[in-house]
Amino acid sequence: MANSKRFHGIFTALVTPMHEDGGIDHPSLVRLVQHQIEHGIHGFYVGGSTGEGFLLTREERKQVLETVIQATGGKARVVAHIGSMSTMESVELAQHAEAAGAEAVSAVVPFYYKVGAREIQKHYETIMAATKLPMIIYHFPGATGVQLSLGFYEEMAKHPQCIGVKFTSLNLFEMEQIRSRCGDDFLIWNGHDEVFAGGALIAADGAVGSTMNMMPSLYTDMYTSIQGGNWDEVRALQSKANAIISHLVNFDVIPYEKYVLYKQGIISTPTARQPLRQFTSEENEQIHRFLQSNEILSRHSKVNNPS
Repeated sequence: MANSKRFHGIFTALVTPMHEDGGIDHPSLVRLVQHQIEHGIHGFYVGGSTGEGFLLTREERKQVLETVIQATGGKARVVAHIGSMSTMESVELAQHAEAAGAEAVSAVVPFYYKVGAREIQKHYETIMAATKLPMIIYHFPGATGVQLSLGFYEEMAKHPQCIGVKFTSLNLFEMEQIRSRCGDDFLIWNGHDEVFAGGALIAADGAVGSTMNMMPSLYTDMYTSIQGGNWDEVRALQSKANAIISHLVNFDVIPYEKYVLYKQGIISTPTARQPLRQFTSEENEQIHRFLQSNEILSRHSKVNNPS
């Protein structure tokens, strides 16, 4: 199995900044990546759910990945999400990721068409056969409607290129069982930010999440405390994160995070692509007031008084 330990840590599931006309805002993307690195982020997960990956064209997905890899300057690891309903498209994106310099690929299970476990396994095997990059399964049953069995993970863990799973589920018992059955070398990324402390205690080697966009240093501090066994501090930091997440869940996640990043002075517009929601001026004002009152979000601002 490829070395999974180099993917331990905190990886931001990057948003994809956009101009008001919906085109990709590459300068804002570069600023976002550099801002994240300044706050200690270990790596990036590019083109996933938070990145509006399924709302981008194939070429846009490639361009966004290239921009991120160039912007890191080798200071952070880059994992490309290449998931698609089409195995052929996933193969093309995986081969591009390898040529562009990504260090691993990840793919959500095929969805919409109801295929079985054997077909899903073949899907991943076909992608892995097309590149030399390690593969990280993306488990997100809340979005895909696909529940993978523990036996599926055991079987996939035997493949030398399949190094782990991005586990976006609140079922921490299932996470622990994956660890128990697949061994300590099988990478497990916690995918729901609000339970990172619990995931880390029970099985997770790190986290990939969307709220890292808004408050990266909180999670890198949490990871440092986890590594040091300072669980009182871990709980305190999780509580601070959850105070923000509890406000976020009253809105739509991606537009909320983009609006916060806009007000923090990191990206140029809060534009999200249709059919995602566009907030009313009243909703924007509610988010703005919360940002100004929250020490964590304010600390990550590049402007003293975002307006």
